Amino acid sequence: MPDAPMGFERVANWFDGVRKVLIAVGAGFILVIVLAAIVRELAIGGIAIDRVVVKATDTPDTPTPELAAQQIARQLDRIQRSGVQEWRRVNVEDGVRPVDLQIPGAPLSVRNAAREVVALFGLAPVTLRSALTKRSDGKYAAVMSLAGDHGSMADCPADGGDTLDNVYDCIALNAIASIDPKTAASYMFKREQADCRDLEVGLADLPDLQREQYRISNRRDRCSFGQTQKLIARMMSSTNKADLHWVPYIFGQIHMARAMALVDAGIQQQLSEIDQAIGRFRESQRQMQDSPTAIAVLMKAFLAKGIIVHQTTARMEWVDDPDSLLQKRLDIADKTFAEAAEQLRQLPKSRSPNLDALVGRLEGLLIYRQWMIDVHRRTKSGMTTAAVADTAEVVELEKAAAKYAAAEDKLPASAADLMDWGNILRATGKFDDAIVKYRRAVDLDPSNAEPALNIVITYIDRFERSPGPPDTGNLLVALGSLSDYLAWMSGGGPYKSLQRKVKRLLASVGHGQAFEECLNRTIATPPLSAEKVGRWKDAAPFKFCVDGAIDGITKVGIRATEVTRASR
Repeated sequence: MPDAPMGFERVANWFDGVRKVLIAVGAGFILVIVLAAIVRELAIGGIAIDRVVVKATDTPDTPTPELAAQQIARQLDRIQRSGVQEWRRVNVEDGVRPVDLQIPGAPLSVRNAAREVVALFGLAPVTLRSALTKRSDGKYAAVMSLAGDHGSMADCPADGGDTLDNVYDCIALNAIASIDPKTAASYMFKREQADCRDLEVGLADLPDLQREQYRISNRRDRCSFGQTQKLIARMMSSTNKADLHWVPYIFGQIHMARAMALVDAGIQQQLSEIDQAIGRFRESQRQMQDSPTAIAVLMKAFLAKGIIVHQTTARMEWVDDPDSLLQKRLDIADKTFAEAAEQLRQLPKSRSPNLDALVGRLEGLLIYRQWMIDVHRRTKSGMTTAAVADTAEVVELEKAAAKYAAAEDKLPASAADLMDWGNILRATGKFDDAIVKYRRAVDLDPSNAEPALNIVITYIDRFERSPGPPDTGNLLVALGSLSDYLAWMSGGGPYKSLQRKVKRLLASVGHGQAFEECLNRTIATPPLSAEKVGRWKDAAPFKFCVDGAIDGITKVGIRATEVTRASR
């Protein structure tokens, strides 16, 4: 019996030890969870959308607070997608709370406690607060602000319509403009760019002075990019000095957009804007030598300038005089491409695989563009032909194609890259390989009809340049791809240069007269006035007569004894 108290004490001590261990383990577990929550909050940052206050909820079509928050988050995501890929995107919480831990009766959950700790260091997510109301006229309005930042308050919509989508866009844009003005500027630029076009429409018949007055007015109204420039000013006053490197980049984009809008105003008007864009992009690239975006836009501006200048010479009559307009423009284009190549040579040799892939493709594209000028001088014609077989031209183009192949191993090609790669392969006479690249470009960007058109031209080139007797099968494939393009991918025309090419092709195989008679007859037929079908007034007769030529070739074959071939 005397041993009983001793045994009880031992058991009590054992339970006490177990209790202490469990308490220590529990405390350690809670500490780990809290630390993990704090680390998560530090890593996420970004924007937290507070519960949206929605008034007039008795109306059945008024969104719920949860739906409104999700739509604002969706618009924030859309705005951020308009930015450069290398920009860090801000995390957005749409108010849908994830699983959280809370001690019953305690005022704070683990997540809220972690956020309070992070807030002590000024690193908590910015809270977006907004209130949405439906007015008596059925339109929507809202107010928004960022917690603790009275300068961020805004009434929505500020401009444009007062639909729900416009209100959500206004709330999201004002929030991003306060947190990341460069992304807001990039988004606004793309919105305003849609209006910067058609500057010369309807001005051709006006007297000179009136035409110039309208030109100035059109430029100010459509291409001032006023809202974008206001956001650029916010970038310049931002405390984030890294944003300053992107200021000249966005200004350069504005000048490039204006250059494209001035395509009908004359080459000098375009070149003035492109030269300003090049100056801006150079400034941006000097500050960010390892930025793929800064390098790419600078090179694209050089390429745009060289291509525009060279294209103006396509239909000029050849003259050997070095002081002639033709020769001077060829020299300008040549020197522009050479300057771009020199810029690439000055880049650091040590670079990331993605940047190396970009540089490789740009080097290949410059080789191709300089070849186009060389072949213009060789043939004394601006109509591009294939390289002469077994010559230095082919060797250079194969180097360009090899650069694209090497780049593909480091970074998959975009639709635009595949188009350029296909053009290089077509120039070397590798038509089937070129078609493969064009098809991939169509698959990547189905909305772009240009790769599909290049497939048509490549099939025609393959037929015209194939050795031996003409192949009816290849001819039908070429015409079939043209019919398919007109039905599914074309924008409605006009197709003057393509029609000339098809006329020559069909004339060479004995079906030219029937095709031309068909085209003249159908084009003369008054088109339907209905807006839905009226846009196909050029495509419909072209396709109808191409289909007729296919039927004729299927019935009687190739009738010409001699097929006209382009020089190989």
